[in-house]
Amino acid sequence: GGNFAMTKTNDSNSAFAHTSIWESKKFNAGDSSLKKDLVGVTVTHEPLPATASVVVLYRINNETAYTTILTSDVDNDIFKSAINIESSGAALPKDYQEIDFRIESTGGAGGLGAEITGFSFKEEITGKRAYD
Repeated sequence: GGNFAMTKTNDSNSAFAHTSIWESKKFNAGDSSLKKDLVGVTVTHEPLPATASVVVLYRINNETAYTTILTSDVDNDIFKSAINIESSGAALPKDYQEIDFRIESTGGAGGLGAEITGFSFKEEITGKRAYD
């Protein structure tokens, strides 16, 4: 019954330089006593403007630092997936109990930033326990 409006700041005088951060809850597939292996991740976003980027990171169990999985930074791309650590080719984490993710999006040319639209991951429960 009323008028509604939504606005988004676009500072066209300079590039948007702030990094937006999303941190997930801890995922344990319903049971922290079971070990899991991360199979892959996918992040989706609006078409990337020039110089914008999206970075996906993870940490497992009680780690305090995040590890980068992938960086999406190709102009006009709308998603990126990874089945290993992009920078080194190393395997994604294995035999963890809990995992959480962090997504960082940075601005691009003309004040336009990277806009995240989705995130998904797949893990396998390996079923290993200390007494198995």
